[in-house]
Amino acid sequence: MTILVIVVKGLPKHISEIMMENMKHKNAKELQVESYFKELGGKQQLEILSVWTNLLVDLEYIKKMYGIDSKGSVERYNKLIHDTFIYGSDKTVKLLSLYTSSMYRGNTRQAKLVMYVAYIASSLKEDFTGYSSSPQTLLQLKMTDYEQNKEEFIEMQKEIEHELRE
Repeated sequence: MTILVIVVKGLPKHISEIMMENMKHKNAKELQVESYFKELGGKQQLEILSVWTNLLVDLEYIKKMYGIDSKGSVERYNKLIHDTFIYGSDKTVKLLSLYTSSMYRGNTRQAKLVMYVAYIASSLKEDFTGYSSSPQTLLQLKMTDYEQNKEEFIEMQKEIEHELRE
């Protein structure tokens, strides 16, 4: 009976120690993976972030690199999708998926596609630098009519946040 009491009293402590070790192992593994990708692809990560930012703020860049008349635009687009998938976090990949599926369906408003790009750029910035920027703030960087359309962008942001939770 005494042994049973000792075992029962020590069981919660033992379970919490096992849970703590599992959590430490999981966190160490995540840090190792993150460190590996940072070491391996720092330059590539910066290039990916730069491309998505350019897609958001530079119309001439979009025409030159991804326009219909631009030679190799499909290959560059596919490489961008590929590299974003390789180096992006789970959230970034989910946003990328939402963006590309909206593009393929073809029924998404242009403004919402721009909002997706802002979300992807924001998420990549956080992935690669640890600093977060609101997608709304990124839209304000270049859009001269942001204030006139602010409510529409806020509504689209809510839609995207909902889609991310699904």
